[in-house]
Amino acid sequence: MQSDHGTAELRVSGDGLRIQAGWCESVASTLAGNRAPIGVGSTWLESAAAVNLSSTEISAAAIRCTVRVQATATKLAAAATSYAATEAGSAAQFRGLNGPKAC
Repeated sequence: MQSDHGTAELRVSGDGLRIQAGWCESVASTLAGNRAPIGVGSTWLESAAAVNLSSTEISAAAIRCTVRVQATATKLAAAATSYAATEAGSAAQFRGLNGPKAC
């Protein structure tokens, strides 16, 4: 089975990378603000200790996820800077050419 997605073009721009970096920062901020509910004990659960353990594990997972998304945002911002520098260098090289040459 052949995928129709194999012929799609990847278009990259410095602005696009910066937008994605900003989006990742926004998601990371949202994740950082999320907190697991604090267990107060419930007749539905076997013990408050189990609830508290689960809350601790959820909080730790949220921290790890936040750190990963923040790292992605940082990498995207760095990629945008590198991309812009590469584009500027390539444009300068093209400008330095004297036009087409025939063999």
